[in-house]
Amino acid sequence: KKKIRSVIFPRFHQLDATRKLRASVLAEGAGGKYLIQHSAGSGKTNSIAWTAHFLADLHDDKHEKVFHTVLVVSDRNVIDTQLQEAIFNFERTTGVVTTIKSDSGAKSGQLAEALAGGKKIVVCTIQTFPFALKAVQDLAASQGKRFAVIADEAHSSQTGEAAAKLKAVLSP
Repeated sequence: KKKIRSVIFPRFHQLDATRKLRASVLAEGAGGKYLIQHSAGSGKTNSIAWTAHFLADLHDDKHEKVFHTVLVVSDRNVIDTQLQEAIFNFERTTGVVTTIKSDSGAKSGQLAEALAGGKKIVVCTIQTFPFALKAVQDLAASQGKRFAVIADEAHSSQTGEAAAKLKAVLSP
């Protein structure tokens, strides 16, 4: 019997946003700040998943990785689970996508291990982000690693230490 696999193909606005972001990062290098807006129900989760995979595999003209790790941050556990599933479904190779979950021990320890271990894509909640930011800063300073941060619903978490640190990363 033949097994039928479903293929998810991006809609034009999703593909356009991802391609423009990729081209801009290649032209300008790491360190830029971008905003992609989607209306409700327009496939934001899949856009984030495609963008995360594009950035994780992106190489410059010298064939060097532009980003060592892509960190995807969401503001709510429900969205975090949706993002994890979407990103994982795009890449089934073991070890490419790491999810930070509360049922697997201390989140900060998992996060530090994933970032130091060079995982390509790491998905976490905004509550874990302050630990991620510290680890990213330490690895960038000590090992020259570069990270992309994709924040889902960056506008909706307006208060608290985690939101303040996320805003600091995303603000010009």
